[in-house]
This record gives sequence, structure tokens and C-alpha cells, in this order.
Amino acid sequence: MATTEEKKESSARTAAGTTVTASSALDFGDLKNEWSKLLEKQRPDAESNLLKVNVRASKIDPLAEAALSKVKEAYSTNENTLRKLITRKGWATELDRVIKRINSLRISESKRVVLAAVYPALLNKLLSCSGADEEVKDEMGFTDSVLFELEREDGPLDRFAQEVVKLVGAKHRINFAEDNVLCDLIAHQVRAGL
Repeated sequence: MATTEEKKESSARTAAGTTVTASSALDFGDLKNEWSKLLEKQRPDAESNLLKVNVRASKIDPLAEAALSKVKEAYSTNENTLRKLITRKGWATELDRVIKRINSLRISESKRVVLAAVYPALLNKLLSCSGADEEVKDEMGFTDSVLFELEREDGPLDRFAQEVVKLVGAKHRINFAEDNVLCDLIAHQVRAGL
């Protein structure tokens, strides 16, 4: 506990114009390190669920995992910048509702895995356009916009299907360069199966 002299000294420092943070003004004893992390919000190990789509903990096929990593590279974005944009604009509550709605949707697990990989990039694209302030407030409409961006032509799902077909073709030594129509037909069937 702080003594009376320490309390007077801290009030004198505050009165003199020195700023005092909550963690330095309060005495937490043995828990000082943990409380200072909580109070000053310097928690690099804490994950915000704003950018996290829930996926079942199941094993993914190695070819699908390789295709997914290529799709992630194509749709990469800086998550820290995106988090700062969300915080600066004050969209955290609305986007929390959107991610809860997305996580409760009944979509196939393969779509959910691809969505989890590219969600920050899709979110960045939708939040960077003009008029994003009004769109974010409509959680159902914004959820539909995210799903539309996921499923649009030449979108992440189409790219994932094309990458899977290329990897399977390479594994089985099928030369799709000679017959590009065959590659497109198979990719279309894979895409329909997602």
C-alpha cells in the first residue's frame, strides 16, 4: 500500500502538470506487470476477433493447403494498418456484429476456410471505398458485400479452384497448357463443389 507521503507526492506531481498513468498511480503489488498490460493496452499477444473467421479445426489436404497459401499471397494485406483504420473510424462495434453474423452463417467448410484466409483483404477493399461509413452501419448488407466479394467472378473462390486444378494437374502430369478449355471446365466443376 502507498504511504501517506507517497500519496501527497503523487498528488503534488499531478498538480505540477506532470501526467500520471493509471498503472503508475495505483499500487497493484505482485500483479503490477499484468495490470499495467491491461491498463495501457499494450498486449501484442491478445487477438482481436474483428479479423478472425472461425474455422473448424480439421486437417486440410496438402494440395488444398498449398493452393490456399497462393490465394493468401494474392490477397495479402497489412492487418495492423487495417486495425488502425477500424479504430480511427470507430467501426469496431459494427464490424464485430458483421463477423459474428459471418461466423454464424451456414456455408460450406471449404468456403469458410478460403474466407478466413482472405477476410482481412476483402474487408480492407470494402472499407477503403468511398461511402464505407454508411455501408458498415448496415450489418446485413455489409455481410452480403463480403460474401459477394468472396464469390464474385475471378474472386478468391475462383482463384482457389484454379490453383487446386493446377496443383492436381501437376501432380498427375496433366499438361493443361495444351488444353486450356479442359482446365477451365475442371476448375468450374471444382468451384461448383465448393
